[in-house]
Amino acid sequence: MLFTMMTMLLHWIIFTATLITGMQGLFGRSLSQVQDIVVGKYESALLCLGNLHCYFGHPKKALEAFAEAVRVSQMNNDDSCLAYVLGAISNLLSKIGISNTVGIISSPYSLGTNIGLGTPLSIQQQLLVLLKRSLKRADALKLPSLLSFDHLSLAKFDLKHVQRPLVSFGPNASTKLRTCPADVCKNLRLGSRVLTDFGADVLSTSNDNGSFSTSWLRNLSATSDSWRSSSKNTKKIHINDFDNFHYHAQPSPVPASILQLAGSAYLLRATAWEHYGSAPMVRMNVLVYATCFADAASSSELSLAYVKLIQQLAVFKGYSAAFCALKLAEKKFPSSTSLHIQLLGMQILHERALHRGHLKVAQQICDEFGVLSSSVSGVDIELKTEFSVRRARTLLAAKQFSQAAAVANSLFSTCYKYNMQVENASVLLLLAEIHKKSDNAVLGLPYALASQSFCKSFNLDLLEASATLTLAELWLDLGSSHAKKALSLVYQSLPMILGHGGLELRARAHVVLAKCHLSDLKFSVLEDPEAVLDPLNQATEDLQALEYHEMAAEAYYLKAMAYNHLGKLDEREEAAARFKDHVTALETPHNEEDSLKY
Repeated sequence: MLFTMMTMLLHWIIFTATLITGMQGLFGRSLSQVQDIVVGKYESALLCLGNLHCYFGHPKKALEAFAEAVRVSQMNNDDSCLAYVLGAISNLLSKIGISNTVGIISSPYSLGTNIGLGTPLSIQQQLLVLLKRSLKRADALKLPSLLSFDHLSLAKFDLKHVQRPLVSFGPNASTKLRTCPADVCKNLRLGSRVLTDFGADVLSTSNDNGSFSTSWLRNLSATSDSWRSSSKNTKKIHINDFDNFHYHAQPSPVPASILQLAGSAYLLRATAWEHYGSAPMVRMNVLVYATCFADAASSSELSLAYVKLIQQLAVFKGYSAAFCALKLAEKKFPSSTSLHIQLLGMQILHERALHRGHLKVAQQICDEFGVLSSSVSGVDIELKTEFSVRRARTLLAAKQFSQAAAVANSLFSTCYKYNMQVENASVLLLLAEIHKKSDNAVLGLPYALASQSFCKSFNLDLLEASATLTLAELWLDLGSSHAKKALSLVYQSLPMILGHGGLELRARAHVVLAKCHLSDLKFSVLEDPEAVLDPLNQATEDLQALEYHEMAAEAYYLKAMAYNHLGKLDEREEAAARFKDHVTALETPHNEEDSLKY
């Protein structure tokens, strides 16, 4: 799963910003006591109303409330409120699938349909214009919290959208239709400047005589002494594992809501590195968030950090380690109150059921995904995407290829409708996988090439390596004459896969590498047996933690072939026996109810 869990990442940021502005005296406007009752309160209430509509799954009602807030703010010359409303609208367009906003966004009090260009703007272009307009207003009005939020929103936009020019003709038209990771990192860094601004505002005041620093050091000394004395007591139980890093909650001049906003930047950094395919950077940013911002974090965002770490365990350590960590997370965040934890458990159980060949259990879990998603059009769009992907994969495992292809094609149309171009890369790769397993390699090649093109446009390095590996498998299926081409594609993808890929992807690469050598008529196992046996031994070791019977059976089958060429009959028989065990476990599954336990 590449992009699930991103929908709620920035949800509370705009709501937090709204509360902050409300505490600052209704957007910092100086009004008389009588005026304050009438002016400023109404547009603030509309802004909060729109956020509530957004939260409860009513995007059109939310847009209507925001449009009215824009009208009232313009009528009252409330520039600060107008800036926050623009930020809220951009957040709504970003996180909720809306394919058409004509009549709401194009109202005379809002963005309009053409911005003076004479042509209607797409949702993507409207979102970009709104974000830049809100950012400009926040900078001019010195609203650091909104400024930070807008930078984070722009980072998310740059991550998931290719910025096409508003004017797509003429000598100045841009031809580089790709995302730019440098822009993402720049906006993420600028989003953290809110800490500096708040710290400077508090500590550089004229009446500051150093009392804060003196108080901080005294509290640090006192808490350190108490920590040392308590650490000697072996019976003491630490409720929070991160207490040792927090110096027992030293006083901070930065409000908790601002710390929460700054911490969200680290979660967004982790999500960005998930896209770009760097597992160490994902873990580092999540650990920084959990270590430094756990006390100020909301339950939703903190559970999301736990989810990301457990996902890393599942991918790189196997299901046993992931389920152990999941049990601890469920104690801290009960699945009945945390959708993140509930979805994670279902995802891992579904993966394990598919690997074990327990298709009834996989279908049952897949149906639960469909039940959890909202029936409202455009709401929970990423959860609905997750449901469709898992449904297609379940049908593929059941060898119902035409039904799986139909689900994947419908999902591609949905992603295109809602401008989910990043998700289309994985859907295209799924279609290539369906055609490969249905022995239609020629039909699968265009989908794999299209997925590779999408990955290059969005800098999805690890997914691009997986697409390249699929291309190699498709070329192999076309005949042994293409073994050399397939081998070159495998070598092209190996550095990224071995450096950042998980157990399954690494095992798959090793199996394909061995198949390329064995398919090459000019290759001799007798001359270079390690070229085949080394990757197969590594593949079987990685697959053991995943209980992936189908791929493990293929690996042991290739090992038996290699040992047969070498004349090592005992090793051949042992590999053949292991092959038979995995095939039997896959074809005659038993105790399927165990796949629902962990």
